[in-house]
Amino acid sequence: MRKIFTGAFFVSVLLTQAQEPAANPTNMQFSAVKHWSAVMSYTPPQGVDGFIVLRNISPVTDVPQDGVTYERGQGIGSSKVIHVGGATIIPVRELVENTTYHFAVFAYNGYGTNINYKQSDPLTGSLTTPASDPGAYYQSIDTAAPDFLTKLTTLLQNHTFQSYTPGYATNVIPNLFERDTINNQKVINCEYTNETTIYTPPFSFSTLQYNREHVLCKSWMKTYSMYGNNITDYPEGADYFNLLLTKAAPNQARSNNPLGIVLNTQQTFGPSKFGTDNTGNLVFEPPLNRKGDAARAMFYEIVCYNGKSGNWGFDFLLSQGPEQNVNVLKLWHQQDPPDKFERTKNELFYSLQNNRNPFIDHPAWVNCINFDSLLKTAACSYISSSTHDAPPVWRCYPIPADNYLQIELPDASHQTLKLYDISGKLQLELHVSSTLATIDVSQLNAGLYILELSHKYYATPHRQLILLE
Repeated sequence: MRKIFTGAFFVSVLLTQAQEPAANPTNMQFSAVKHWSAVMSYTPPQGVDGFIVLRNISPVTDVPQDGVTYERGQGIGSSKVIHVGGATIIPVRELVENTTYHFAVFAYNGYGTNINYKQSDPLTGSLTTPASDPGAYYQSIDTAAPDFLTKLTTLLQNHTFQSYTPGYATNVIPNLFERDTINNQKVINCEYTNETTIYTPPFSFSTLQYNREHVLCKSWMKTYSMYGNNITDYPEGADYFNLLLTKAAPNQARSNNPLGIVLNTQQTFGPSKFGTDNTGNLVFEPPLNRKGDAARAMFYEIVCYNGKSGNWGFDFLLSQGPEQNVNVLKLWHQQDPPDKFERTKNELFYSLQNNRNPFIDHPAWVNCINFDSLLKTAACSYISSSTHDAPPVWRCYPIPADNYLQIELPDASHQTLKLYDISGKLQLELHVSSTLATIDVSQLNAGLYILELSHKYYATPHRQLILLE
């Protein structure tokens, strides 16, 4: 009983809580399951006002508290609220491929401070998103064939055009980047700065000062001389695989300069840097978790659009394209392999454009191509479509190497190490019976090399990319 003073009188008000629901929902089901989203449904009990749904990457043990009203996007312990209301069919977003998510649904009665949850025996269930899988998409591609690169370009070019505006904002942002937060707002992060931006939908590039960053710059493209900035009206300028979601500031600082390793920093944007590299050229360096993504975006773009107004190898691009150091891109490709987010992005874009990024699906295919001239390399003769995309259990350092390369090996049994240049020509061969090997590389030219390990544990040799300074 609470006494409330109103003028000259005290009024006694009895504060009561709504009646607790007799039961929670039953029969949790999922439909329209994709790598990035799904639809959940459940059967409601009779006589309840609504439901709260929690999601977690572990079984849900968190419980809503009576008298507390929650919002979608709010946290309860380690769980996130993904729905509050009377609906029994709800969208499930913010997912990535090949991941198990756990859910709990609680019924409630009442609203505001008198809300009462059925805290015991919630409806629980889990959903595992499908793993990224190209299926038969590459069935016509043979890396050992002389026409490997031509066929790959033909395959990638055969795709469905998606608009730069408004397509990216309506099809990509909500499915890939956008997350729920309180006050019916959304959250996104810049892929260059990791900066968090909160906004009230709909998403607006101009209002939020965000860009669709062309990783392979528009001005580098062979067709830019014909289309100019209108190139975004054409597939090569609007291709989603070549776009990152970034704040305007780092995008403008990068301008049309190459990507590279910054030694002398002029500007920073969170973990990203802009400045000069070891040759004195201006370069932009993305954060570690986007370096491989950026490299694979460039590799895709030049292979996909090769032949449109000429050769799209880096040596033949416009503006500052020929200054792009391919060895740096290949190093980043190795250091930052495709993660779940990038593979999810690959699947989303496949659903929209009907083509894929082969260097996400088959990272080893990078060794098959000289991206400066855009010619097939001799290395492709021993790299197949199923080449070892998982990293072997051995380690090389330092990277980049100067005079000597140290290799930690699986054991002390007999092993063979071979070092090839990027064209596939054998440079060194070493037979080792120890867990540590040292290779003298002081007489080799700077550049990217392929280190191959033959070991009894491996049915076929394992390979790593090595950068020599």
